[in-house]
Amino acid sequence: MTRPLVSAIIPVYNGEKYLRKSIESVLAQSYDPIELIVVDDGSSDGSAELASSCDWGLRLIRQPNGGVAAARNTGIGAAHGDLIAFLDQDDWWLPQKVDRQVECFRADASLGLVHTATVHYDDTRSALAGSSGPATSYLMGRCYDLLLLRNGIYNSSVMVSRKALDAVGLLDTAIEGNTVQDYDLWLRIAKAFPLGFVPEPLTVWRLHPGQGYWSRRRMLTEELRLLERIMEEHALPPSAAMRRRLATLLGELGEAHLEASDGRSARRYFARALQTSWSKRHAIFYALSFLPWGAVAWLRQCRARLRGLTGEEPAQGLPAWTGGPTRSADKPTWARAG
Repeated sequence: MTRPLVSAIIPVYNGEKYLRKSIESVLAQSYDPIELIVVDDGSSDGSAELASSCDWGLRLIRQPNGGVAAARNTGIGAAHGDLIAFLDQDDWWLPQKVDRQVECFRADASLGLVHTATVHYDDTRSALAGSSGPATSYLMGRCYDLLLLRNGIYNSSVMVSRKALDAVGLLDTAIEGNTVQDYDLWLRIAKAFPLGFVPEPLTVWRLHPGQGYWSRRRMLTEELRLLERIMEEHALPPSAAMRRRLATLLGELGEAHLEASDGRSARRYFARALQTSWSKRHAIFYALSFLPWGAVAWLRQCRARLRGLTGEEPAQGLPAWTGGPTRSADKPTWARAG
């Protein structure tokens, strides 16, 4: 049986520092044939020169800066493969990644998307920092409703079929923010096709200080708009699980505004969260939003000082202003599931 051509697409914008690793990981795949397309989205550093300087056999496309979704769409338009794999400029693949995904597609021709477990790499510590395997294994088969409740798909782990893209369309560049653009595409594919999952951690997602994430408030706002639009299109009352999902998102927006010293906006989102699905956490934050920022900052300092005296580990999921880490202040939507 003829082995399908896989088109690997790397959009790059000022990614010279990490691009070589990403390119080399595609070329080191055990699978053949693969075509590699690098789309330079108006970089001002040496990304394009790096991509074209070595005899890598890749295709380099240069375009004015239009955002990562526009760059991916350009790559899809130039691709010849029946299967298309996405890779971010600062992530990389392990050698069996493409092989395992093609096996899934060949075993079940109805699949529209196959993703893999993902291992996190902390660039600051030069060490691995956990895996997404258990968090994403639920996204298999007909899982649209589950995906609505939590996005656990990492972009660099995704391979999609050409037929799926022909059926649902490309990334929507009208949506602001790459992580929500990705999520929208996964949802459209999941609504029309079953998904496949490779439980091996074959994708490496790099965490580093220069991560190109955009404003958390804008990201969460776009995610909320996306889910509200979908619920409106369904014209059905949301389930209890979906109400909790929307309330969590509204609460995260409230926390993001509180971190930005915008108590009035925070209060509005906490109130909406409580109206959607009541929780003690959101009620406490709603009360805190009435305090002057100085008082909130003082409480944060007291909490951090108390933890230092007692040796208590910060609780996971607390917003940054409480003295504990936040799950999503600097991470895209899909990263919160990992």
